[in-house]
Amino acid sequence: MERLEELDIYLRRDSLSKKIFIYSGLIISIAMLVSYFIGILFLEIHFISERKLEFPKIAKKIQTYLNSDSQDELKAYIKNLKEKRDITVLIMAEDEKKWVNTGGGTGSGFLIGDLEDKKFIIKKQRMTEAKILLYNEKIGNRWISVRTSLSILNYYKKEIGYFNSFGALVAILIALLFSKFFSKRFIKDIEILKERTEKISNLDFRENLKIQREDELGELSENIEIMSKKLEIAIKDLESFVSNTSHELKTPIAIISSRAQLLMEKEAQNLETVENCRVILKESYYTKELISKLLVLSKLDVLKKIKSEEIYLEKLIKKIVERYDYLEFSKNLFIDIDINNETIFTDREFFQIALENIIQNSLKYCKENGELKISLNKNALKIENEILDNTTIDLEKIFNPFERGKNYLREEGTGLGLTLVKKILLLLNLRYDVLIKENRFAFIIYLK
Repeated sequence: MERLEELDIYLRRDSLSKKIFIYSGLIISIAMLVSYFIGILFLEIHFISERKLEFPKIAKKIQTYLNSDSQDELKAYIKNLKEKRDITVLIMAEDEKKWVNTGGGTGSGFLIGDLEDKKFIIKKQRMTEAKILLYNEKIGNRWISVRTSLSILNYYKKEIGYFNSFGALVAILIALLFSKFFSKRFIKDIEILKERTEKISNLDFRENLKIQREDELGELSENIEIMSKKLEIAIKDLESFVSNTSHELKTPIAIISSRAQLLMEKEAQNLETVENCRVILKESYYTKELISKLLVLSKLDVLKKIKSEEIYLEKLIKKIVERYDYLEFSKNLFIDIDINNETIFTDREFFQIALENIIQNSLKYCKENGELKISLNKNALKIENEILDNTTIDLEKIFNPFERGKNYLREEGTGLGLTLVKKILLLLNLRYDVLIKENRFAFIIYLK
Protein backbone atom coordinates (compact mmCIF):
# COMPACT_ATOMS: atom_id res chain seq x y z
CA MET A 1 0.00 0.00 0.00
CA GLU A 2 2.81 2.37 0.89
CA ARG A 3 4.57 1.62 -2.41
CA LEU A 4 1.38 2.42 -4.33
CA GLU A 5 1.11 5.74 -2.52
CA GLU A 6 4.76 6.52 -3.30
CA LEU A 7 4.18 5.66 -6.99
CA ASP A 8 1.08 7.88 -7.07
CA ILE A 9 3.07 10.75 -5.55
CA TYR A 10 5.85 10.24 -8.13
CA LEU A 11 3.40 10.22 -11.04
CA ARG A 12 1.73 13.40 -9.81
CA ARG A 13 5.01 15.12 -9.10
CA ASP A 14 5.96 17.40 -11.98
CA SER A 15 9.71 16.78 -11.65
CA LEU A 16 12.33 17.80 -14.18
CA SER A 17 13.70 14.24 -14.35
CA LYS A 18 10.29 12.91 -15.31
CA LYS A 19 9.86 15.64 -17.91
CA ILE A 20 13.21 14.79 -19.52
CA PHE A 21 12.27 11.10 -19.52
CA ILE A 22 8.85 11.70 -21.11
CA TYR A 23 10.09 14.27 -23.64
CA SER A 24 12.93 11.95 -24.70
CA GLY A 25 10.44 9.15 -25.31
CA LEU A 26 8.12 11.44 -27.26
CA ILE A 27 10.91 12.83 -29.44
CA ILE A 28 12.26 9.37 -30.25
CA SER A 29 8.76 7.99 -30.94
CA ILE A 30 7.94 10.88 -33.27
CA ALA A 31 11.27 10.51 -35.06
CA MET A 32 10.72 6.76 -35.57
CA LEU A 33 7.13 7.23 -36.75
CA VAL A 34 8.17 9.90 -39.24
CA SER A 35 10.96 7.65 -40.50
CA TYR A 36 8.54 4.73 -40.82
CA PHE A 37 5.90 6.64 -42.79
CA ILE A 38 8.49 8.30 -45.03
CA GLY A 39 9.90 4.84 -45.82
CA ILE A 40 6.49 3.38 -46.60
CA LEU A 41 5.22 6.35 -48.64
CA PHE A 42 8.33 7.02 -50.71
CA LEU A 43 9.75 3.50 -51.08
CA GLU A 44 8.07 2.89 -54.47
CA ILE A 45 8.97 6.37 -55.77
CA HIS A 46 12.60 5.86 -54.78
CA PHE A 47 12.65 2.33 -56.25
CA ILE A 48 11.27 3.47 -59.63
CA SER A 49 13.64 6.44 -59.70
CA GLU A 50 16.65 4.21 -59.10
CA ARG A 51 15.54 1.72 -61.79
CA LYS A 52 15.00 4.50 -64.32
CA LEU A 53 18.64 5.47 -63.92
CA GLU A 54 19.80 1.87 -64.03
CA PHE A 55 17.78 0.30 -66.90
CA PRO A 56 19.39 2.33 -69.74
CA LYS A 57 22.80 1.31 -68.44
CA ILE A 58 21.74 -2.36 -68.46
CA ALA A 59 20.49 -2.01 -72.05
CA LYS A 60 23.88 -0.59 -73.07
CA LYS A 61 25.61 -3.49 -71.32
CA ILE A 62 23.40 -5.98 -73.22
CA GLN A 63 24.26 -4.24 -76.47
CA THR A 64 27.96 -4.71 -75.71
CA TYR A 65 27.51 -8.44 -75.19
CA LEU A 66 25.38 -8.73 -78.37
CA ASN A 67 27.95 -6.90 -80.48
CA SER A 68 30.75 -9.11 -79.16
CA ASP A 69 28.65 -12.21 -79.75
CA SER A 70 29.46 -13.45 -76.22
CA GLN A 71 26.37 -15.58 -75.60
CA ASP A 72 27.67 -17.29 -72.47
CA GLU A 73 28.63 -14.01 -70.82
CA LEU A 74 25.27 -12.53 -71.88
CA LYS A 75 23.35 -15.43 -70.35
CA ALA A 76 25.41 -15.24 -67.13
CA TYR A 77 24.83 -11.49 -66.87
CA ILE A 78 21.07 -11.78 -67.45
CA LYS A 79 20.85 -14.69 -64.99
CA ASN A 80 22.74 -12.69 -62.35
CA LEU A 81 20.36 -9.73 -62.77
CA LYS A 82 17.36 -12.00 -62.31
CA GLU A 83 18.61 -13.91 -59.32
CA LYS A 84 20.21 -11.11 -57.38
CA ARG A 85 18.19 -8.06 -58.33
CA ASP A 86 14.89 -9.40 -59.71
CA ILE A 87 15.52 -7.66 -63.05
CA THR A 88 14.37 -9.50 -66.18
CA VAL A 89 15.97 -8.88 -69.60
CA LEU A 90 14.18 -9.98 -72.81
CA ILE A 91 15.32 -9.66 -76.42
CA MET A 92 13.17 -9.62 -79.55
CA ALA A 93 14.08 -9.31 -83.22
CA GLU A 94 12.49 -6.42 -85.08
CA ASP A 95 10.26 -8.64 -87.23
CA GLU A 96 9.18 -11.02 -84.43
CA LYS A 97 6.19 -10.87 -82.12
CA LYS A 98 7.53 -12.70 -79.09
CA TRP A 99 10.22 -11.83 -76.59
CA VAL A 100 13.00 -14.35 -76.35
CA ASN A 101 14.27 -15.46 -72.96
CA THR A 102 17.98 -16.17 -73.19
CA GLY A 103 17.51 -19.02 -70.79
CA GLY A 104 15.58 -20.86 -73.50
CA GLY A 105 12.01 -20.77 -74.80
CA THR A 106 9.90 -17.80 -75.65
CA GLY A 107 8.45 -15.04 -73.59
CA SER A 108 4.81 -15.51 -74.50
CA GLY A 109 3.80 -14.79 -70.96
CA PHE A 110 5.48 -11.41 -70.98
CA LEU A 111 4.06 -8.07 -72.02
CA ILE A 112 5.14 -6.87 -75.41
CA GLY A 113 4.31 -3.31 -74.48
CA ASP A 114 3.92 -0.40 -76.84
CA LEU A 115 7.49 -0.80 -78.13
CA GLU A 116 8.26 2.86 -77.76
CA ASP A 117 11.97 3.45 -77.92
CA LYS A 118 13.60 4.51 -74.65
CA LYS A 119 10.30 4.86 -72.80
CA PHE A 120 9.45 3.75 -69.26
CA ILE A 121 6.04 2.12 -68.92
CA ILE A 122 4.15 0.75 -65.90
CA LYS A 123 1.63 -1.95 -66.84
CA LYS A 124 -0.02 -5.04 -65.44
CA GLN A 125 1.04 -8.47 -66.59
CA ARG A 126 -1.73 -10.30 -68.41
CA MET A 127 -1.55 -13.58 -66.52
CA THR A 128 -0.73 -12.47 -62.95
CA GLU A 129 -2.03 -8.89 -62.92
CA ALA A 130 1.29 -7.90 -61.30
CA LYS A 131 2.51 -4.35 -61.83
CA ILE A 132 5.66 -4.17 -63.91
CA LEU A 133 8.04 -1.34 -64.71
CA LEU A 134 9.49 -1.91 -68.16
CA TYR A 135 11.95 -0.11 -70.38
CA ASN A 136 12.25 -0.83 -74.11
CA GLU A 137 15.14 0.26 -76.27
CA LYS A 138 15.76 -0.55 -79.96
CA ILE A 139 19.39 -1.40 -80.66
CA GLY A 140 20.08 -2.18 -84.30
CA ASN A 141 17.49 -4.69 -85.50
CA ARG A 142 16.63 -5.88 -81.97
CA TRP A 143 14.39 -4.73 -79.17
CA ILE A 144 15.77 -5.01 -75.66
CA SER A 145 13.27 -4.94 -72.76
CA VAL A 146 14.46 -4.46 -69.18
CA ARG A 147 11.76 -4.94 -66.57
CA THR A 148 11.11 -5.60 -62.91
CA SER A 149 8.08 -6.31 -60.75
CA LEU A 150 6.65 -3.52 -58.60
CA SER A 151 4.21 -5.82 -56.81
CA ILE A 152 7.04 -7.23 -54.74
CA LEU A 153 7.31 -3.82 -53.09
CA ASN A 154 4.00 -4.38 -51.29
CA TYR A 155 5.51 -7.46 -49.67
CA TYR A 156 8.65 -5.56 -48.83
CA LYS A 157 6.59 -2.75 -47.35
CA LYS A 158 4.97 -5.15 -44.91
CA GLU A 159 8.30 -6.69 -43.99
CA ILE A 160 9.90 -3.26 -43.61
CA GLY A 161 6.94 -2.18 -41.48
CA TYR A 162 7.36 -5.15 -39.14
CA PHE A 163 11.09 -4.65 -38.77
CA ASN A 164 10.73 -0.86 -38.42
CA SER A 165 8.14 -1.31 -35.68
CA PHE A 166 10.30 -3.80 -33.82
CA GLY A 167 13.41 -1.68 -34.33
CA ALA A 168 11.56 1.44 -33.18
CA LEU A 169 10.39 -0.32 -30.01
CA VAL A 170 13.90 -1.51 -29.19
CA ALA A 171 15.39 1.91 -30.00
CA ILE A 172 12.83 3.67 -27.79
CA LEU A 173 13.49 1.33 -24.86
CA ILE A 174 17.26 1.76 -25.16
CA ALA A 175 16.94 5.54 -25.57
CA LEU A 176 14.65 5.77 -22.53
CA LEU A 177 17.10 3.81 -20.43
CA PHE A 178 19.93 6.13 -21.47
CA SER A 179 17.75 9.23 -20.97
CA LYS A 180 16.82 7.98 -17.49
CA PHE A 181 20.48 7.46 -16.64
CA PHE A 182 21.68 10.83 -17.97
CA SER A 183 18.67 12.72 -16.61
CA LYS A 184 19.46 11.40 -13.12
CA ARG A 185 23.03 12.61 -13.44
CA PHE A 186 21.81 15.95 -14.75
CA ILE A 187 19.11 16.32 -12.09
CA LYS A 188 21.58 15.37 -9.34
CA ASP A 189 23.46 18.66 -9.84
CA ILE A 190 20.19 20.61 -9.96
CA GLU A 191 19.14 18.98 -6.68
CA ILE A 192 22.44 20.14 -5.17
CA LEU A 193 21.72 23.69 -6.37
CA LYS A 194 18.18 23.46 -4.98
CA GLU A 195 19.33 22.30 -1.55
CA ARG A 196 22.04 24.96 -1.44
CA THR A 197 19.67 27.79 -2.35
CA GLU A 198 17.19 26.55 0.28
CA LYS A 199 19.94 26.76 2.89
CA ILE A 200 20.87 30.24 1.69
CA SER A 201 17.20 31.28 1.97
CA ASN A 202 17.39 30.16 5.62
CA LEU A 203 20.61 32.17 6.06
CA ASP A 204 22.80 29.09 6.30
CA PHE A 205 26.08 30.01 4.56
CA ARG A 206 28.31 27.33 6.06
CA GLU A 207 28.37 24.89 3.15
CA ASN A 208 30.26 25.60 -0.07
CA LEU A 209 28.70 24.71 -3.40
CA LYS A 210 30.61 21.88 -5.09
CA ILE A 211 29.65 21.42 -8.74
CA GLN A 212 32.48 20.95 -11.22
CA ARG A 213 30.93 21.43 -14.66
CA GLU A 214 32.05 23.27 -17.79
CA ASP A 215 28.58 24.42 -18.79
CA GLU A 216 25.73 26.75 -17.75
CA LEU A 217 25.07 24.78 -14.56
CA GLY A 218 28.71 25.20 -13.56
CA GLU A 219 28.47 28.96 -14.16
CA LEU A 220 25.21 29.09 -12.20
CA SER A 221 26.79 27.31 -9.23
CA GLU A 222 29.70 29.76 -9.26
CA ASN A 223 27.31 32.74 -9.36
CA ILE A 224 25.25 31.29 -6.49
CA GLU A 225 28.42 30.83 -4.43
CA ILE A 226 29.49 34.44 -5.12
CA MET A 227 25.98 35.65 -4.23
CA SER A 228 26.03 33.57 -1.03
CA LYS A 229 29.30 35.10 0.15
CA LYS A 230 28.20 38.65 -0.64
CA LEU A 231 24.85 38.07 1.06
CA GLU A 232 26.56 36.68 4.13
CA ILE A 233 28.78 39.77 4.38
CA ALA A 234 25.79 42.09 3.84
CA ILE A 235 23.73 40.37 6.54
CA LYS A 236 26.58 40.48 9.02
CA ASP A 237 26.96 44.19 8.30
CA LEU A 238 23.22 44.67 8.79
CA GLU A 239 23.26 42.73 12.07
CA SER A 240 26.06 44.96 13.27
CA PHE A 241 24.21 48.06 12.10
CA VAL A 242 20.94 47.03 13.79
CA SER A 243 22.74 46.22 17.03
CA ASN A 244 24.76 49.44 17.06
CA THR A 245 21.79 51.58 15.98
CA SER A 246 19.60 50.07 18.69
CA HIS A 247 22.18 50.92 21.33
CA GLU A 248 22.99 54.37 19.96
CA LEU A 249 19.33 55.42 19.67
CA LYS A 250 18.14 54.03 22.99
CA THR A 251 20.93 55.61 25.03
CA PRO A 252 20.08 59.31 24.33
CA ILE A 253 16.36 58.61 24.78
CA ALA A 254 17.05 57.03 28.17
CA ILE A 255 19.12 60.06 29.15
CA ILE A 256 16.32 62.44 28.05
CA SER A 257 13.75 60.45 30.06
CA SER A 258 15.87 60.37 33.22
CA ARG A 259 16.69 64.08 33.02
CA ALA A 260 13.02 64.91 32.49
CA GLN A 261 12.09 62.88 35.58
CA LEU A 262 14.77 64.65 37.65
CA LEU A 263 13.58 68.00 36.43
CA MET A 264 9.97 67.13 37.38
CA GLU A 265 11.07 66.24 40.91
CA LYS A 266 13.21 69.38 41.22
CA GLU A 267 10.59 71.75 39.83
CA ALA A 268 7.58 70.09 41.42
CA GLN A 269 6.09 73.46 42.37
CA ASN A 270 6.37 74.86 38.83
CA LEU A 271 3.29 73.44 37.13
CA GLU A 272 4.29 74.64 33.65
CA THR A 273 7.71 72.97 33.91
CA VAL A 274 6.16 69.76 35.23
CA GLU A 275 3.71 69.68 32.33
CA ASN A 276 6.50 70.22 29.81
CA CYS A 277 8.48 67.41 31.41
CA ARG A 278 5.47 65.11 31.15
CA VAL A 279 5.23 65.86 27.43
CA ILE A 280 8.94 65.14 27.02
CA LEU A 281 8.59 61.84 28.91
CA LYS A 282 5.52 60.85 26.90
CA GLU A 283 7.23 61.57 23.58
CA SER A 284 10.46 59.87 24.68
CA TYR A 285 8.52 56.70 25.60
CA TYR A 286 6.70 56.89 22.26
CA THR A 287 10.00 57.36 20.39
CA LYS A 288 11.58 54.49 22.28
CA GLU A 289 8.70 52.17 21.38
CA LEU A 290 8.71 53.37 17.75
CA ILE A 291 12.46 52.82 17.37
CA SER A 292 12.18 49.38 18.96
CA LYS A 293 9.45 48.30 16.52
CA LEU A 294 11.18 49.80 13.50
CA LEU A 295 14.38 47.93 14.38
CA VAL A 296 12.45 44.67 14.76
CA LEU A 297 10.75 45.29 11.41
CA SER A 298 14.07 45.92 9.70
CA LYS A 299 15.41 42.77 11.30
CA LEU A 300 12.44 40.74 10.07
CA ASP A 301 12.82 42.01 6.51
CA VAL A 302 16.31 40.52 6.20
CA LEU A 303 17.24 38.38 9.18
CA LYS A 304 14.82 35.51 8.79
CA LYS A 305 16.69 32.87 10.77
CA ILE A 306 14.22 31.34 13.21
CA LYS A 307 14.57 28.77 15.97
CA SER A 308 12.22 26.11 17.23
CA GLU A 309 11.67 26.11 20.97
CA GLU A 310 9.03 24.64 23.26
CA ILE A 311 6.77 27.38 24.63
CA TYR A 312 4.21 27.02 27.42
CA LEU A 313 1.39 29.22 26.18
CA GLU A 314 -0.41 29.81 29.47
CA LYS A 315 2.78 30.86 31.25
CA LEU A 316 3.83 33.17 28.40
CA ILE A 317 0.39 34.79 28.07
CA LYS A 318 0.03 35.42 31.81
CA LYS A 319 3.48 36.99 31.83
CA ILE A 320 2.49 39.36 29.00
CA VAL A 321 -0.86 40.24 30.67
CA GLU A 322 0.94 41.09 33.91
CA ARG A 323 3.28 43.38 31.99
CA TYR A 324 0.31 45.45 30.81
CA ASP A 325 -1.72 45.26 34.03
CA TYR A 326 -1.79 49.06 34.23
CA LEU A 327 -4.16 49.01 31.22
CA GLU A 328 -6.29 46.36 32.92
CA PHE A 329 -6.62 48.39 36.12
CA SER A 330 -7.07 51.77 34.42
CA LYS A 331 -10.09 50.49 32.48
CA ASN A 332 -11.37 48.02 35.09
CA LEU A 333 -11.20 45.13 32.65
CA PHE A 334 -12.04 41.47 33.23
CA ILE A 335 -9.51 39.04 31.74
CA ASP A 336 -10.38 35.37 31.14
CA ILE A 337 -7.53 33.00 30.16
CA ASP A 338 -8.42 29.45 29.12
CA ILE A 339 -5.27 27.71 27.79
CA ASN A 340 -4.73 24.61 29.99
CA ASN A 341 -0.93 24.34 29.84
CA GLU A 342 -0.75 23.77 26.10
CA THR A 343 2.67 23.97 24.40
CA ILE A 344 3.86 24.83 20.90
CA PHE A 345 7.22 24.76 19.15
CA THR A 346 8.31 27.98 17.45
CA ASP A 347 10.71 30.91 17.83
CA ARG A 348 10.19 32.26 21.35
CA GLU A 349 11.52 35.77 20.74
CA PHE A 350 9.44 36.56 17.67
CA PHE A 351 6.29 34.77 18.87
CA GLN A 352 6.40 36.67 22.17
CA ILE A 353 6.74 40.00 20.33
CA ALA A 354 3.67 39.12 18.23
CA LEU A 355 1.59 38.14 21.28
CA GLU A 356 2.68 41.25 23.19
CA ASN A 357 1.44 43.51 20.41
CA ILE A 358 -1.86 41.64 20.00
CA ILE A 359 -2.62 41.56 23.74
CA GLN A 360 -1.51 45.18 24.23
CA ASN A 361 -3.81 46.28 21.40
CA SER A 362 -6.69 44.22 22.82
CA LEU A 363 -6.26 45.80 26.25
CA LYS A 364 -5.73 49.29 24.86
CA TYR A 365 -8.79 49.27 22.61
CA CYS A 366 -11.12 47.27 24.88
CA LYS A 367 -13.99 49.37 26.17
CA GLU A 368 -14.03 50.31 29.85
CA ASN A 369 -15.44 47.64 32.17
CA GLY A 370 -15.20 45.28 29.23
CA GLU A 371 -13.89 41.74 28.89
CA LEU A 372 -10.73 40.33 27.28
CA LYS A 373 -10.88 36.61 26.61
CA ILE A 374 -7.88 34.47 25.59
CA SER A 375 -8.68 30.85 24.71
CA LEU A 376 -7.26 27.88 22.82
CA ASN A 377 -9.57 25.50 20.99
CA LYS A 378 -8.43 22.93 18.40
CA ASN A 379 -5.06 24.65 17.89
CA ALA A 380 -6.74 28.02 17.34
CA LEU A 381 -5.51 30.70 19.77
CA LYS A 382 -8.25 33.32 20.02
CA ILE A 383 -7.74 36.74 21.61
CA GLU A 384 -10.97 38.78 21.67
CA ASN A 385 -12.04 41.98 23.36
CA GLU A 386 -15.21 44.03 23.61
CA ILE A 387 -15.34 47.25 21.57
CA LEU A 388 -17.61 50.28 21.60
CA ASP A 389 -20.90 50.03 19.73
CA ASN A 390 -20.02 52.82 17.27
CA THR A 391 -16.51 51.56 16.55
CA THR A 392 -15.45 51.63 12.90
CA ILE A 393 -12.56 49.34 11.96
CA ASP A 394 -11.40 48.68 8.41
CA LEU A 395 -10.08 45.10 8.63
CA GLU A 396 -8.35 45.42 5.25
CA LYS A 397 -6.18 48.31 6.45
CA ILE A 398 -5.34 47.44 10.05
CA PHE A 399 -2.08 45.72 9.02
CA ASN A 400 -0.84 48.74 7.04
CA PRO A 401 2.03 50.69 8.68
CA PHE A 402 0.88 53.65 10.81
CA GLU A 403 -2.79 52.79 10.19
CA ARG A 404 -5.03 53.50 13.19
CA GLY A 405 -8.79 53.39 13.73
CA LYS A 406 -10.57 56.72 13.59
CA ASN A 407 -12.34 56.02 16.89
CA TYR A 408 -9.01 55.43 18.68
CA LEU A 409 -6.84 58.30 17.51
CA ARG A 410 -6.85 59.49 21.10
CA GLU A 411 -5.09 56.30 22.23
CA GLU A 412 -1.31 56.30 22.33
CA GLY A 413 0.42 54.06 19.80
CA THR A 414 2.80 53.89 16.86
CA GLY A 415 0.50 52.24 14.31
CA LEU A 416 3.17 49.58 13.70
CA GLY A 417 2.00 46.88 16.12
CA LEU A 418 -0.17 44.82 13.76
CA THR A 419 2.27 45.38 10.88
CA LEU A 420 4.89 43.77 13.08
CA VAL A 421 2.49 40.97 14.03
CA LYS A 422 1.72 40.18 10.39
CA LYS A 423 5.40 39.95 9.41
CA ILE A 424 6.23 37.74 12.40
CA LEU A 425 3.35 35.31 11.79
CA LEU A 426 4.30 35.02 8.12
CA LEU A 427 7.90 34.38 9.15
CA LEU A 428 6.79 31.69 11.63
CA ASN A 429 4.48 30.20 8.97
CA LEU A 430 1.42 30.64 11.17
CA ARG A 431 -1.98 31.40 9.64
CA TYR A 432 -4.12 34.08 11.25
CA ASP A 433 -7.49 35.76 10.93
CA VAL A 434 -9.25 38.87 12.28
CA LEU A 435 -12.97 39.38 12.57
CA ILE A 436 -15.61 41.53 14.25
CA LYS A 437 -18.81 39.96 15.53
CA GLU A 438 -21.41 41.42 17.89
CA ASN A 439 -19.15 44.23 19.16
CA ARG A 440 -16.27 41.85 19.77
CA PHE A 441 -12.95 42.11 17.96
CA ALA A 442 -11.11 38.78 17.64
CA PHE A 443 -7.58 37.95 16.54
CA ILE A 444 -7.12 34.24 15.82
CA ILE A 445 -3.76 32.46 15.36
CA TYR A 446 -3.87 28.93 13.97
CA LEU A 447 -1.04 27.07 15.67
CA LYS A 448 0.62 24.03 14.11
